[in-house]
Amino acid sequence: MPALPADIAAASREVAISTWSDPAIAARYPAARDGSVTPATGYCDSAADADAIINARGVLIGVERRRFAVAVQDLVWPDPATGIPTVQLVDNEQRADGAFLVARVELDLDAETSSFELFG
Repeated sequence: MPALPADIAAASREVAISTWSDPAIAARYPAARDGSVTPATGYCDSAADADAIINARGVLIGVERRRFAVAVQDLVWPDPATGIPTVQLVDNEQRADGAFLVARVELDLDAETSSFELFG
């Protein structure tokens, strides 16, 4: 397979690697990463641009978020016209009380139930 011009240009430049980590999250979940995960690839003209991008990404992924699977004993049809669907989840056992994004919706029309995957 021949090399693409973009591949050649990327290979001929000097490489700068930027990393980001949150010590508090790493201490709380020490086995969450094993060091073998491939880093996200990005191409920037300067190390300052790479640092700005990785810091912005760190802000997004560094916040501790949780995921829940919720079964509803009714059909719930989210309306995408109203924006990103969110729900208020209260679960005392899991210490969850707040607004969560609906990441996935499954409707079972035969059983008339809905399943949500919530993220927040």
